[in-house]
Amino acid sequence: MSLYLLKPPGEEMISLPEGKTYLRVEHNFDDDCLLGLIRSTREALETVIQKSILKQTWKYVINGDFFLRKNQLSFCANSTTIPLPRSPLIKIIDVTLDGQKLDGKKYSFEKFSSAIRLHMSIDCKKNGPLEVVYEAGIAENAQNIPYQLKLANLMLLANAYQERYSGRSEGLFSKGVRQLLSPFINLRLY
Repeated sequence: MSLYLLKPPGEEMISLPEGKTYLRVEHNFDDDCLLGLIRSTREALETVIQKSILKQTWKYVINGDFFLRKNQLSFCANSTTIPLPRSPLIKIIDVTLDGQKLDGKKYSFEKFSSAIRLHMSIDCKKNGPLEVVYEAGIAENAQNIPYQLKLANLMLLANAYQERYSGRSEGLFSKGVRQLLSPFINLRLY
């Protein structure tokens, strides 16, 4: 199984001016550094909560032999449910099996669980890979991001900016940042 980012967010959840205001930085010398830290801290937040914050396009590839391991997927009489690694699911763009595009009638998606359900009228015993291209994200744009996530990003940015020359990375996720993220973390049991 492999996950590839096909299209990153079109914007970051905090802009350079917002970040500079929060940090009280009035010069332009660190703008490139700040832009990199803004992106990196958003990516770190997404890794911790295991969700895409801003709309992104992903490709999830499952090797054909994966279907033969029944303990990995829930097999029902007529369908197989595959949890997608980045949530929340916005929409499925494309599903291919063994290089053949699947008709939309052969799959459906469960938006709340961020899973795709394959209807077993397809032959999942083929050796080719299953590829699912989909969009995921909590918000379509930065204006619709929950303020808790924005504040967590700003706090993490401040910690990263303060420690940028120290070479230390421990402690960037302060207790306050973790508390802000707690409502967005799901426990996955699969």
